[in-house]
Amino acid sequence: MATDLAATAMIKPLTIDNLGSMLPIEQAAHAYPWSEAVLASCFGERYRVFGLFIEEETGQPQLVGYAIYQYLFEEATLMNICINPNAQGRGLGNTLLSQSMQMLVDDAAIEVVFLEVRQSNQAAIALYHKLGFTIDGERKNYYETATGRETAVLMSKRFSA
Repeated sequence: MATDLAATAMIKPLTIDNLGSMLPIEQAAHAYPWSEAVLASCFGERYRVFGLFIEEETGQPQLVGYAIYQYLFEEATLMNICINPNAQGRGLGNTLLSQSMQMLVDDAAIEVVFLEVRQSNQAAIALYHKLGFTIDGERKNYYETATGRETAVLMSKRFSA
């Protein structure tokens, strides 16, 4: 893989045909991963799924992450964002989120993107702040944990109309 993966990354829309490549990333990256059926349901109407590809030494692009958005009218919600743990910490989450949001804004005239994130996921919260998201509130006891439940932080980013 290239040294500066973020600089060589390509963001492309995904289809249901990419599901088999998404599932192992989902399972490796999340303590409570989505099932194959839930991931498959995100290829329906009002969803956009973007993949982040990097070029392998063989010259073949490899899926290393994805972002799933649900949208209605001028609003979108980031439902899931996932980077293969082997590729984390190299700016790929920033690249995927910023470029996929811009593609969504350009293609679907989105004015605001919402998301929720585990309160304990400080790296993700820092990334979202860096990309212009603000905290709107929280949902107590929202996410399952090994010892109970944890709070979800609600965030949003507005785009010029």
